[in-house]
Amino acid sequence: MEVKGKNRTEKSQHVHHAENPDQMGMNREHAEFHNSYREESIKNDIRFLQSLYGDRLGLSPDHVNRDFVNNLKVLGKRLYFFILVLEKDLTPQDYIKYKFDFLQKNVPDANPHLFYLAWNGLIRNDSFRRLLRQKFSINRFSDVLVPKNIPAFGSHFTRYRTKLVLAIEDMEINPGGEMRTTGRMLDDGSGLLMREGIVWLPNGKGIPVFPQAYVPLNQAQVITIRHGKSIHESGGDNPEFVGSGIWDTWKNNCRISGSIGNNLKPGGIETARELGRDFRVLSDMLAEKGYPLWSENSTIQVYGSESENTEETARYFLQEAGFTNIRFDTIYGLNSQKYGAMTHKLKNDVYSQMLEIYGSEIPGSESDRKKHVKEFFKNRFYHFPEGESLIEADWRIAHSYVELLKNNLGRRVVLCDHSGALRVFEAVIRNYDFAEYASIKEGQDSILAMVYQPGNNVRYDYMQRKGFSLREKN
Repeated sequence: MEVKGKNRTEKSQHVHHAENPDQMGMNREHAEFHNSYREESIKNDIRFLQSLYGDRLGLSPDHVNRDFVNNLKVLGKRLYFFILVLEKDLTPQDYIKYKFDFLQKNVPDANPHLFYLAWNGLIRNDSFRRLLRQKFSINRFSDVLVPKNIPAFGSHFTRYRTKLVLAIEDMEINPGGEMRTTGRMLDDGSGLLMREGIVWLPNGKGIPVFPQAYVPLNQAQVITIRHGKSIHESGGDNPEFVGSGIWDTWKNNCRISGSIGNNLKPGGIETARELGRDFRVLSDMLAEKGYPLWSENSTIQVYGSESENTEETARYFLQEAGFTNIRFDTIYGLNSQKYGAMTHKLKNDVYSQMLEIYGSEIPGSESDRKKHVKEFFKNRFYHFPEGESLIEADWRIAHSYVELLKNNLGRRVVLCDHSGALRVFEAVIRNYDFAEYASIKEGQDSILAMVYQPGNNVRYDYMQRKGFSLREKN
């Protein structure tokens, strides 16, 4: 293997490659590039790729010799410095382009398998993991959406300002114990004079809204749901699946989901419809009191990922609630993590292959080794073959979420996405770190409402959630 590359690469608007690392005063050898690439580890990585690709791989453990390892170190060094010089204002779309450009210019024959070996060799080293945490941190998105504002002394803020869903504790009870039904006067710079109405729902939640479906120009209001059960699911109970010419009963086994190309199962369709029936209770109640969520004949703007199940869920949900004039736009950045060559593979099969290949490297009992192998799927730095790492996916989702909010000021929109994306949204809003948000899973029977107003923290609450149902269920 001979690593290609020029001493000077072209500069672009968002990413700048410095001189060849060897010419940057970095003549000393970096331990991370040596310790990250051991012959037996590389051979095992190739064996795992062979289990996925078979004869199509074009690589064999027999190819691994001293020259192969040294060339992989050079590629790893180039990859390290490619990540190091990425600028903070990089967009996901640009990052994909620059990553592809790196593959074309620096990897022999643009071979994605060599990229896989280089990346996953480097993640064995602390300095590369620190670099990834620095470049793909979602903390900066929290700084945008959760400003650390300290109110001026003597200023008065009601608890519900910028909220679309109120809990009883958000409001002060009027004398006599009556719930307030009017709220604030409009102040969004539009010059309009409107008083907010507060409509209390059967589940004890309240909705503060303005007449004529008006949304303040300095707010973006997002009603959010999770897609229903889908054909390819990465978790949960999957009763049946037809694919690759086989039937699978899914007992204690799941296929790895794809970021696109996934439709709802009949159960997922019914879940979306059930959620729509709940939403209709809310929307009809608001309309009857003169506060519709959308004006008559208006087009409801809906966003989701590129996977079919998000559009299907949103349409079934809204149609069941009585809304048929819908515009659905996909956002690439909201796609779930890309698992590449592992997409739609049976998880247990992959676990078994990994245990067979890597088991000798893992200390401890058989149970310890099985647990360690399963952690591959939860390792946020592990780059899936021809896919991406979780840390890249979460950063991409967070960036796209922030842009969606900023681009929809003055609008009330619907967003349907997958559990991983909703987990990232909550992490950004609540300023969570990875350890806190990694295990969050959003239910498929909840309706979440979020409000973004520049200069104020994003506020959110549930229109419906377990224990706060909008209607009685049979």
